Order: sequence, then C-alpha cells, then structure tokens
Amino acid sequence: MSTRMRMIAVGSACISLAALALAGCGRAATTDSSSSAAPDGSASASGGATSAAPAPGLATTTPAGTTPLDSVTWVVYRDVAIIDPIYVYDYPDNAAVTMLCESLGRQTPDGAITDGLATLSRPDDKTMVYTINPDATFWDGSPVTAEDAAFSLQRQINPDLGGFYGLAFANVESIEATAPDTVTIKLTKPDYTLEGELASIPGLIVQKKFAETAAEAFGTPDAGVMCSGSYTNSGWTVGEGMTLTRNDAYWRSDVKPLTQSIKLLGSADPAAISAGLSSGDIDGTYWTGGTTGLLAQFRANSGITVTQGASYAVDAFITTDNGVLADPVVRKALSLAIDRSSYVASVWEDAAQLPKALTPPATWGYGKDVFAAGYAALPEPTQDLEAAKALIAGKGVEGKTLTIGFIQVPSMSAEANSVKEAAEALGMKAELKAIPADQYINLFIDAEFRKGVDGWFTINYPNYADPMSLLSTIVIPGAPQNYNNYDNPAVTKALTDARSTADPDARAQLVVDAQKIIMEEVPWIPMSFPDNINLTSSKISGQTASFTYMFAPWADSLGGVG
Repeated sequence: MSTRMRMIAVGSACISLAALALAGCGRAATTDSSSSAAPDGSASASGGATSAAPAPGLATTTPAGTTPLDSVTWVVYRDVAIIDPIYVYDYPDNAAVTMLCESLGRQTPDGAITDGLATLSRPDDKTMVYTINPDATFWDGSPVTAEDAAFSLQRQINPDLGGFYGLAFANVESIEATAPDTVTIKLTKPDYTLEGELASIPGLIVQKKFAETAAEAFGTPDAGVMCSGSYTNSGWTVGEGMTLTRNDAYWRSDVKPLTQSIKLLGSADPAAISAGLSSGDIDGTYWTGGTTGLLAQFRANSGITVTQGASYAVDAFITTDNGVLADPVVRKALSLAIDRSSYVASVWEDAAQLPKALTPPATWGYGKDVFAAGYAALPEPTQDLEAAKALIAGKGVEGKTLTIGFIQVPSMSAEANSVKEAAEALGMKAELKAIPADQYINLFIDAEFRKGVDGWFTINYPNYADPMSLLSTIVIPGAPQNYNNYDNPAVTKALTDARSTADPDARAQLVVDAQKIIMEEVPWIPMSFPDNINLTSSKISGQTASFTYMFAPWADSLGGVG
C-alpha cells in the first residue's frame, strides 16, 4: 500500500467518527448558556443550565493574550495524522491545518464569512470570481497565485485522489486561473453554499510547485505542506506530536501572534489530560469527550479556565432501515421517550443544550430571524412517554428488539443506556452491542457490518455556519450519511432549491421548511448540542472559543495573561 493510500485510510477512519468520547475520532466541541460575556464579547463559563431555546451569551472568542509566550502545549485526542487539505476531516488534523493553510474565504469566530486569501465577486448567478490578495505569500516568500488556487481546488474534485470534499463541488462546471490573480469558477446552476465551503477546509490553498514535487508524501510527516498561514509546521514526528512555529514573515500585517511555538500533542486519556492541565504540563485543549464528572473538577481548579463556546455540532443517534426504526413513527416515539435532561446533566454536566433540531443555533450564519422563528416553532425536546406510547399504539412494536451499537466508554455507555431505557419504556426489547473502538468506523462505511444494528452514535457538524451543509448529507437520497435510505421529496426539493436561492431569508425559510419535516420523521435522533469546551491554563488566553477553530486560525491571539 502506498504512503498516499495509507494516509487516505487514516483520514477516512474519521469521516463520521467525528466525536466519540475519546475513543473514536473525538467528540465535537460546542456551547453554553450560562457564560458571562466579557466586555469584548467573549465569555468564560462557570456553570450550565440547559435550554431548548438558543443559548445566550455563548463565547466565540476569549480575551486576547497580552504577553509573549515561548511555547504552548495543546492537546488533541490523537496525534495529527495528515495535513493535506483534501483528506483532513477530523479534530486533530483540522487544528493543525487551520493554523498552517488559509482558505479563499475565512470564517470569523461568530460564523460570518469574510475575505481570506481572496475577495469574491459574482458577475452573474453562475460565475464566482476570486481575486487573490496581492500581499499574500507562501512561507518561502513566493506569491500566492491564481494558479496555486485553481490547482488546490482541482485537487479537491480529482476522483483519482479520492478526497473527502468532492460533493461540495457538485455544481461546478470548471475552475480556471483566468488571470495571475484571478480564479474563475463556472457553475452548472446557481450555488450559494459553495462560498461557505471555500471558507472552510475545501477552500484551503497550497503551493502547486511544492505539492507536485512532494507527490505522494505531500501532507504527511515525510514532506509536510507549503502554505501561507501564520504558523509553519517545523517538526512532526509520529508518536511525538507536531510543532507549529510562528511565521514572522506572515503577510497579514494586522496579525502578530504572541506565541512562538505550539506543540500539538496527542492524548486520549482524560485522566492524563486532567493531570497535565493541573500540573502545567498541558496548557490547553478543546475537550472532545463527555465530561462525566471531570468538568466540576476543572471548574474548581483555580489554575484552569473553563470556557464554553458556540458550536456547530449535534450529538445524535443515527438510525437505519434494518429493523424497527425503519418506521418514522417509531423513530419519533423513541425520540419522545428519551430523557435528554438526565443524559445532559450526567454526561455533559449541563455543558450542552437540549436540541430541538439537528443543527444548533450557532449554524445560523444567514437569515437569523427566519431560523430563530422556525426553531422556536419546533416542539420542546422534553420526555413525554404518554405521547410516545400513543404514537405507536397498534404499530406492533411491543416485544421487538432494538439493537444499539456503541463503544464501551463512560459517556457513550450512558448515552446508549438512555436510548435503551426509552425503548424498553415503549415495550420494546433493547440490546446493547459493544463494538471495539477500532471497528466502530465500520458502522459508517460498511453496510454489511451494520446489518443487525438499528442505530449508533455520532457527533457531527457542518463545515460552516449553515444547517443545510449538514442536513443535506443526512436526508438527500444517496447522500453519504443517509443510513436509513430516508427519502422525502418535499425535503429534497426544499434543500435543493435552497442551495440555488440567492436571498438569505428565502434560503433560510426553505431550510426551515425542510427542518420541520425532518424533525417529524427524525432520520437521526438528536441527543444534545454539546458545548465547545475550552480548557486552558489560567495563565494563557486568546484562543477561538467557538467551533470555528475547526475551520479557521484559532491561535493567532493566543498569549500570556497577567
């Protein structure tokens, strides 16, 4: 097996495991309703009350650092595996590549999209023109050109390379460098989602010459990458972590990082991370697992700052059409029977929100009032056993078996038991099928492997602030995460039309219309919106607090405090 194919295998193992209680590809990070906003709009949380309404005061940033730091050790749940943008699809790799490489657009901590390496114009509804900033340079001092940008985007859609983001370009007819500083994208039909994708991982730009020379080693520890970001990858040894070093020749004159180097260190042991934070051996982490008692300890430690930030992620139970959950009425009844409040209190220590939909309020990057009204109209996600039993009366599900796939780690075990108890309360039998962590990925990629499993757990998220970005992967027929062959023509039409709708409010209304139906038929059953938990030494600050750390530079303002 070639180096390239090995790295593809490593990356693909994390496509849908994005968020498994420190045992899979890492649980997603998210938001909190009890955060107290600082004068700069950031927030630091010390408690948490769950709410089904959009949670106010969630942090998007933390106060910028004020003093220089020589080095920071930042923990990710495993070592960085790859930094080739076409294969990056998980927390540790995202945390590295977003500090190294830059996208055509850029996501701000509050989810807005602004200029990145380029400025976007639209001469007509089927043409997107990106003009590269004339100041932009790679680490070696050479200019970022339209040829580099076109090459980077064309790699994303090259079927021979097998990248993860090809579907984002489904409406693209051509990508060409039409001038030294201009990339022109021609569309087969209007597409107002592509701008968001190109302000995320699919839009990251690498140097063409370096990538072609590195060939199969590109993006691996053998070669690394050549990008334009504020940090360079100066050291990367498998098993020992990756070192990011400040790029003192960074082309953005308004960005002056205070931290000289950041070591990304892999660790999946929550006890070791807790001890490292307490001792000072670890300076920070985005916590990626259920807290199950640890968060109270962190909050009580004066040397640790707990910040809960806005998130794009949903913690959900994926259903299939293998058995009893093939019926949307049974899925709805099961959802009604789940005691989410107890689950959130025990597993997340209230550092999560109760979900009324499959995407949280932080994903409302446009049409906010429309999304807010649509969300408010959805039913509260409270347990209602009587209503659940009434729904399935006469359905003949009593005594049928629901098989739940899970990993035997505390947070997911608790989650599995929450679903098991709900099923049993409805008269079903429920079996927990423990799956080894290294095989859990097979539920997502192997139809044969998931035979006999009626559902399993994930934490999933869109690549930018748009509910449609995630929903389309779940409910469109043939979509990569449509595991129960869900097919509702009204939903498909609404989301397809939304993608081509220019007006933000009209687009949001189409998504809201689809969302209403989706929540009646729940192809995925939302369990919670986990908060984006930032844990840092009280001596540092400045990291992005929101989930946009996954898609944009998160440590440019990181530095010492006091």
